[in-house]
Amino acid sequence: MGSLEKEIAFKLRELNETLSVAESCTGGSICSRIVSNEGASTYFKGGVVCYSTESKINILGIDAKIINDYSVVSKEVCESMAISVKNLFNSGFSIATTGNAGPGKGDSNAEIGKVFISVATENNVNTYELNFDGDRKKVINNIILKALELLNDNL
Repeated sequence: MGSLEKEIAFKLRELNETLSVAESCTGGSICSRIVSNEGASTYFKGGVVCYSTESKINILGIDAKIINDYSVVSKEVCESMAISVKNLFNSGFSIATTGNAGPGKGDSNAEIGKVFISVATENNVNTYELNFDGDRKKVINNIILKALELLNDNL
């Protein structure tokens, strides 16, 4: 387990705050990294893997119009995911990921490697647009690491 997860755990405990996660392209890997920490139950409320467009609509309640207007791989959808999961779990903080890890494009025309990561805090949502090179596994691993780094930076 990396020190990044421990640092996040320490900060959440110090702030007496909680975290929830909405993952698409990372398929639950961020949740897995967070719960690998001892005592995660004190700050981690839960996560949702909404891999398909349908699950983003049905589980997180993302407006289909936003998806149709902007694509599932967009700032608008990622922010909606972060806000929705934060509300769903009633957590102080949340993170969300959506992107195209390849090799195909799926339900989006976004280039392979294009990713959005949103971190919702008590007062705002910070969204980051990133582009990663490499094969699917490398792209996903980079998204996971960057999501944890961005969460840590926002705590």
